[in-house]
Amino acid sequence: MNSPDPTELPGSAPVEGHADVGAAPPVTPASTRKMVTAAGVVVVLLALLLVSSFIPRRSTSKELEAEVLAEDAAPEVRVAAVHRAATGGMVELPGTIQALHESAIYARVGGYVKSWKADIGNIVRAGAILAEIDAPEIAQQVTQAQHQVAQAKAATGLAGTDLARWKQLAADSAVTRQELDQKQAAYDAAVANGGAASANLQRLVEMQNFAHVRAPFTGVITARSVDIGSLITAAGATSSPVAGGDAGGAAGPASMFRIAQTDTVRTYISVPERYSTSMTTGLAATVTVQELPGRTFAGRIVRTSHAIDVSSRTLLVEVDIANPKFVLLPGMYSNVAVQFAHTESPIVVPATALVIRSAGTQVMVLDTATSTIHLRSVTVGRDYGATIELLDGVTDGTVLVTDPNADLVDGMKVKVAAAPAERK
Repeated sequence: MNSPDPTELPGSAPVEGHADVGAAPPVTPASTRKMVTAAGVVVVLLALLLVSSFIPRRSTSKELEAEVLAEDAAPEVRVAAVHRAATGGMVELPGTIQALHESAIYARVGGYVKSWKADIGNIVRAGAILAEIDAPEIAQQVTQAQHQVAQAKAATGLAGTDLARWKQLAADSAVTRQELDQKQAAYDAAVANGGAASANLQRLVEMQNFAHVRAPFTGVITARSVDIGSLITAAGATSSPVAGGDAGGAAGPASMFRIAQTDTVRTYISVPERYSTSMTTGLAATVTVQELPGRTFAGRIVRTSHAIDVSSRTLLVEVDIANPKFVLLPGMYSNVAVQFAHTESPIVVPATALVIRSAGTQVMVLDTATSTIHLRSVTVGRDYGATIELLDGVTDGTVLVTDPNADLVDGMKVKVAAAPAERK
């Protein structure tokens, strides 16, 4: 049995002079646990590096996706820039046709209606006799006054003769100065009595002329309230009205007739305070009535009240219209359109641009720099139908959303819709 080589025994010292052993340092073998730990640390570091690079990229991607989605989700709106209206303007207001002059005719003397010459609808000239009143008392009073004038003339003649005689006697100093003055006073009194008698006669003659009821101006009879035999007093007719009534539908109290001048008619309109400074005398007006479709009548402003009614904030304006054929009747409802010049042209926007919410009347203004919309309160002026006049809240050139809806809110981003292509 061979004995082991002492150089290969475990734990034995190497033999001096051995070439392989003497050239290398001693080696301590690594443990398995250390190797596993090192490998784990490397894996963790690689995982952290991967996560740290992946999270920012994913966050940036999500932000980009959100921006794209937000841009795609922004509502599309149509916009338009506001502008001022033309220098001229027109206001159309309702009115009622009235006669240029209208009067109830009363009796001036008492008596019975002897005859009447005009009925409703008759056109009469100024001074034409409408009715005759039988007034015998006035005739007797005229006769009495004529005799009183004759008496006064006789008394004046006698007083004048006495005065002449006493003047001759005074020249011869046969009478005193006082007696002459008395005769002068008697003559002056007789002259005055004669004048009073003549004036009384003239008054009665004029009263007698009032027995003929005459038209005060040229016009059409719109009411007749008497008939033959009606008892008349100085206050007017005491009989019941016969027919009709006046142009407004009611007879004047105790009046015999009612007359209206309708060859020229007038209408009154209440102009809003905003247009009051534009209403000047001489402005042309166009008048239409529903009962005469397709026809227009030329009118003109003849006067204004020059004062604003504080209860309605309107200016009363009178418009006169020529009516030579008498087709316009008093009491007709009319529309009056007046063309005038603006002192300052108003801002006009599409009617669809208005937003009516709890905050009042507003519009949506587009901020072109950020493509966001903002609500702005406005004051509405004249309504022209398709367009609306704004008194304040926007300026010339402001871009408005013309088709706002309930989904649009203040500060929202929007997309501007492309203008439709014009057809060739």
